[in-house]
Amino acid sequence: MRATLAEELAPLADELRDPALRRAAAKLEQDVCTERGELARAQTALELSQEISAELGQPYLNWVVAFEAAALRLLHGDLAAGEQLAARAMQIGQEAGQPDAVLFYGIQLLYVRVFQGRGEEIIALFEQSVQANPAIPALRAGLASSLCWLDRREEAATILEEAASDRFEHVRPASDELTALVLYADAAAQTRDRAVAAILYDLIQPAADQVDWNSLSGYGHAQLYLGLLASVLGDDDRADQHLQFACEFHEANDMPLWAARGHLGWAEALAAQGDAGATRDHAARALELSRQHGYGAFEPRAAALVETESAAGT
Repeated sequence: MRATLAEELAPLADELRDPALRRAAAKLEQDVCTERGELARAQTALELSQEISAELGQPYLNWVVAFEAAALRLLHGDLAAGEQLAARAMQIGQEAGQPDAVLFYGIQLLYVRVFQGRGEEIIALFEQSVQANPAIPALRAGLASSLCWLDRREEAATILEEAASDRFEHVRPASDELTALVLYADAAAQTRDRAVAAILYDLIQPAADQVDWNSLSGYGHAQLYLGLLASVLGDDDRADQHLQFACEFHEANDMPLWAARGHLGWAEALAAQGDAGATRDHAARALELSRQHGYGAFEPRAAALVETESAAGT
């Protein structure tokens, strides 16, 4: 439906010579392409949106396309470039008088620091942001996931239990709905909470064909999380199917951050199944990507699996 609308809106905007409508069409195309994982097309749409926003001269639009540019670069897994773009977006937002400029920068900076393995530097500020914005479920979900990567799983489990008390009905349909669900899924996978994993699997399943994207951040293909959850539930065949798809998709679409996460998750799932050879192969790929791109959150766990499974095979 949204894809069809995007295809129809662009020529109409050109016919009417309406730059505001053309910008809306470019934004819609960008979102649809990103959710499909067509990141090259999404980048082209973003660049068009940037040109139109500059032509319109509206400070708010300039800020929006600036933080979206950072988000798209982060989705690609380029943490250093994404951080620079996020800082620039904050500056533009502050100059435009946008009250959320610092909050949005903080969310993107947490993304960078957590996956760099440096989450401890910023987690306290993020906890304050969660307390100050209780109506944003994705923030609290992000905190739960981030705490897991900092080996603070008991705290994450408490957040997860509270969030699941209403079976996540408080996560309302919105641009960040899937983000909240996949971040809670990441926490459920890392805390090995079977009951919550079962709920989240059913909630994420309808989005099984799309990449998570909310314009401020994105956390890879939904099948990654379905695979992690299926592993917790003991459904090894389904976990392998989901994780194979996720790894291949992320590798093919220039998303090394999420390829590394997928290979690490699959390696851990295979280790639980007792498949030492496959565990070692996927852990080695996760380690290679993590060292190449600076994903410090994944590197220690991948290295430990490679060492353990290599020793077991000797």
